[in-house]
Amino acid sequence: MSDNGPDAPFVVGLHGVLTRHPWIDRVSADCDLDEDVFGLAVKRAAAFAWSSTALTDPPADNLWDHHDADGDWTQDGTVRQLAWLHASLPQPARTPGRKRRARRLPVLPVVTVLADALRRIGTVRLTGTHALVPLHRAGDARVALAETADWYALADPSGAALLTVTVAAPPSARLAARSAEIVAAARERTHGRMAVEILKPARATTPGLARPLAGQVQAEGLRPALALRCAAPEWSTDVAAWTTEVCADAIRAVTGASGPVLVTVSAEV
Repeated sequence: MSDNGPDAPFVVGLHGVLTRHPWIDRVSADCDLDEDVFGLAVKRAAAFAWSSTALTDPPADNLWDHHDADGDWTQDGTVRQLAWLHASLPQPARTPGRKRRARRLPVLPVVTVLADALRRIGTVRLTGTHALVPLHRAGDARVALAETADWYALADPSGAALLTVTVAAPPSARLAARSAEIVAAARERTHGRMAVEILKPARATTPGLARPLAGQVQAEGLRPALALRCAAPEWSTDVAAWTTEVCADAIRAVTGASGPVLVTVSAEV
């Protein structure tokens, strides 16, 4: 699988503590169900019509094509990588007479599918997320981010959260040299709904993540390049996805980077 080709990997992971529903094992046995992350994610993605494994569906209709998924549901109260999904992003269908445009990265849809899968099994205390995103497949998300910024502002002020965001990238991307521009672009995309500051050093502490991260093999060659402190209106799976996409789109716009970047979001634990 090429890191810069049409089948470049797209990996998203959710981290935290899962407490299984007390009834889940009984119901699973009664209904002869043995659900795992992959099965639940496939079903939930199909329910939203975001991605399907049905052979009759045209591949271009999928926002992503499933490759693998798994998670660690160990019941010991410690932070685990609860669910991750490895996919590729199909080319959007070509409209006759019009140039094919790159789609927005489906960060929020994938995070939603994984979060819904986990909530079907138990209650979740989310502590962090990570995403390996192929920037050369990322469409311009500025308008979409502008349209959704106020959604995140409508939050209980008592739930405001400080987040640590890190970005690993190929050295050739030179993110550190353009960090001020990237932060300015990120602030522009949040429309004042999230404060963004540079953190030094770039290798910041991320206690909300359980390592090794899914996609680490595909991320080989990436180096810590940027760390940010973000003050968000709340902490949720939606905010984690929003923060990830804001950072990825800011990097895409400022640097024109075409390789993969690894974006992590870690909350206080």
